Amino acid sequence: MVIFTIFTKGSKKIQVKQQALFMEQQDYLQRLIKQIGRLLGKISSDLLGLKNNGQIVDGIEIMYQTLKGELDLDIRELIHINNDDFIETLTTKKGFNNDNLNKLADILLLIAENGQEKDKRLLYGKSLIIYEHLEKAENIYSLIRQEKIELIKKAL
Repeated sequence: MVIFTIFTKGSKKIQVKQQALFMEQQDYLQRLIKQIGRLLGKISSDLLGLKNNGQIVDGIEIMYQTLKGELDLDIRELIHINNDDFIETLTTKKGFNNDNLNKLADILLLIAENGQEKDKRLLYGKSLIIYEHLEKAENIYSLIRQEKIELIKKAL
């Protein structure tokens, strides 16, 4: 913790210590969010590469293990979260920002398109929830995201 020494009386010294602690916590959270983003991006890229090589099934299982080990994120449990609580769980409990949500939705969509039949509807549904949330949350229209939303709606 960074401590600033201030030669004043009263509670100002405490405020500065608290402010320094808050800044340190904020920096830690930003690093953690960036780490999540990098990991999700790498997983997405790896899955696309495996899909092109016809090895997507093996890649999905490796991805499940990587997410569980690195982020304590279990896709099999994640898809069973109540739809009303889904986005809040990802943002508050898992620390996802919009960029990370988008990467996760891409991963869920890729798994739904290539994964086991029993979870397809849940995977499509969760990726749709994320994409629709991002449509509302961001002020930028994305044609690519809109195409994914339409693809998912047709699949459901």
